[in-house]
Amino acid sequence: MVPVSGVERVSDVGAWAVVSLFGDVDVHLVARVREVVNELVGEDRVHLVWDMKGVSFMDSAGLGVLVHTMQAVEAREGSVRLAEPSGQVLRLLELTGLDEVIECYPDVASAAGRSAR
Repeated sequence: MVPVSGVERVSDVGAWAVVSLFGDVDVHLVARVREVVNELVGEDRVHLVWDMKGVSFMDSAGLGVLVHTMQAVEAREGSVRLAEPSGQVLRLLELTGLDEVIECYPDVASAAGRSAR
């Protein structure tokens, strides 16, 4: 059976580790997202692209794990970028003001195409 929602580290593109999220990024998924992020930070992979093309919904728990990710990587001079966020995710970022602090790109190649800060 294919999981309805999930997260997996799929690849590295240069300095960027790409993490694919799909389905609902909600309270049921955030523990696993946090685990993947913590593993990457532990490996000193602090420039992350969240591939969001498969995300159908994100709630406040998803926003919370996004903020956790931003704090974890920025503490080590890293950054996180979103690739292909849906309209619902973009609206959520706008409502919370996170659209002012996180970079969004149309695809993974664009997100990872610019050098890490």
